[in-house]
Amino acid sequence: MTMIGSGSNFHSNQKTSDLVGVVTVLCTVFVTLKIILEWSRRPPGPWGLPVVGHLPFLGSRPVEKFREYQRLYGDVFSLRFGMWPTVVICGKDTVKTTLTRDSDSFAARPPFFSIKSLNDMKGLSFSGFDERYIQHRKIASSVLREFSSYDHSGMHEVFREEAGILVSNFLEAKGKPFNPKSEIYLAAGSSIYQFCYGKGENIREDPEFLKVMNDQAIFQEFFTAGNYFDVLPWLQYVCPGRFKRFLELANHFKNASIAHEIEIKNTFDPMYTRHAMDGLLNACLKYNITDLPNEVGLTKSQILGTLQDFFGAGFDTTATTLNWALMYLAEYQDVQLKIQKELDETIGRNKVIAISDRNVLPYTVAAISEIMRLSPVVPMGIPHMTTTDVYVKGNLIEKGTVVFFNIASVMHDEYWGNPFEFQPERFLDDKGCLIKEKVDNVLAFSAGRRSCIGKMMAQSEIFFMLAHLLQNCSIDKPENTHYDFNGNYGLSYSPKEYEICVHPR
Repeated sequence: MTMIGSGSNFHSNQKTSDLVGVVTVLCTVFVTLKIILEWSRRPPGPWGLPVVGHLPFLGSRPVEKFREYQRLYGDVFSLRFGMWPTVVICGKDTVKTTLTRDSDSFAARPPFFSIKSLNDMKGLSFSGFDERYIQHRKIASSVLREFSSYDHSGMHEVFREEAGILVSNFLEAKGKPFNPKSEIYLAAGSSIYQFCYGKGENIREDPEFLKVMNDQAIFQEFFTAGNYFDVLPWLQYVCPGRFKRFLELANHFKNASIAHEIEIKNTFDPMYTRHAMDGLLNACLKYNITDLPNEVGLTKSQILGTLQDFFGAGFDTTATTLNWALMYLAEYQDVQLKIQKELDETIGRNKVIAISDRNVLPYTVAAISEIMRLSPVVPMGIPHMTTTDVYVKGNLIEKGTVVFFNIASVMHDEYWGNPFEFQPERFLDDKGCLIKEKVDNVLAFSAGRRSCIGKMMAQSEIFFMLAHLLQNCSIDKPENTHYDFNGNYGLSYSPKEYEICVHPR
């Protein structure tokens, strides 16, 4: 009986063991197939190098390399930037659809070391995607709408004065060749500074304004240094001197303060808002935001820090676009003459231009749109990060992946017909009216949850400065001069140094 019982137990154990083995094999096969299936759904891409990934292959003109990868792998492909798995999304339809349809899935920002060292991911432009960010953006958007609308007399006055100074300074050259960059940047910087802190006498001689302008140049150095440590953190041990300089720059910006802010706080009257800072202080009262975090984690210092976002985004984008614009208009005299003809016939030579005139000058708007399309100032946008697993064109992009939306690929898509030719007429119909769909496809300010909140402000300033300049001046290219329209990549995509000649009309 014992032997028979033992035999039964043996066979029972054997069956159990066999069953476990079969289940284990099936589970292994299932998991393996699942991994293979998921891997096959991930975006394709080129082989990179250990540790550094694809960084050595991008060269000094990364957008051209991305165009090559797009031809090889399609609109969605994988790269690795140092320690960061990265996906690049290209093409007009794919980029625009993804940014609008799946906006929340791509609304985070990567926790790069440079951003964490600067503001601990709590600024507006580079914060994570949560309730704090949503409320912060709502407040910032409200202030921007209030102070940059077409009918806001204060900003109209600022633009008029700055455009007048720009024309006067250009004409001082008496038709001789000069580089317009410094004057353009002063005009753009002064405009956004006064938007933030209000008008002042001799603003261009104000030490606080000059300090802020100098900080923009320093930020370029900070941005360049930060790129290395963001993707290759171990470089801080290999290049301790450069890392020390990077930390010094980070501390400089963290501790930066503007003396005007103290004065503004002391003279603040909630019944009379003078500028954007007053608007933000009013928002703090409205939402009961103090020095202590509110229910979503916002503090008063973070709200006032929005001024840095306003200045950083509004200044560089506007100034660089204007810099490109003068180069294009000097090169393409026929386009310049058509803008001037439209200005003369619609506005007149002596009437002061208004921001609202943008609605009745379609060719001028078309020319500006074409400049922004052909030479996008932020060709790869600001990096995004996925908040969840998401599929794009059948490709799995896992949560926590760094994603670049290739804005340049939208601007140079075959949708435009001849994407690398300068042709403002592409934005006009047979009656000379703007084609809204085409204007909307110029994603210079991105789209979706992370679109640039300063879009209206930047568009207004760019339009006003150029229209006022061409109403009063003609821009020429110096004799025997060749312009190189292949720009420089840095904090933004900017034109190489060039000169123009300006004559009164």
